[in-house]
Amino acid sequence: MPPRKGDCKMTKLRQIVKDAFKCDELVHQFGEIDVEDGLLAGVDVMAEVNAEYHDDAIIAQAENRLDIAYDNIRDLTCSDGSTGHPYDLAIHKKEARQLERFLKKYRVA
Repeated sequence: MPPRKGDCKMTKLRQIVKDAFKCDELVHQFGEIDVEDGLLAGVDVMAEVNAEYHDDAIIAQAENRLDIAYDNIRDLTCSDGSTGHPYDLAIHKKEARQLERFLKKYRVA
């Protein structure tokens, strides 16, 4: 059966949604947390985000996830700059960089 008018699969994916799914933390937020919380069905998460979330909401999620990444980096970094968890620290720094790039492109100054 073809998609009905108004079905989220008929809508072309916005660039902000495509770019959001290049950020590991936003994939986690939308694909796991929002699905577990019942905000999204989890069938076609990218199409659901495209249909259900305004740009401002996606940007707000990115800002929230960036704050969490920064907190994780601070928690894993000793006062002398060393860490006992280099693998975890590298992951959080990578996630922060992805979100910073995303926000640099989409956040209104």
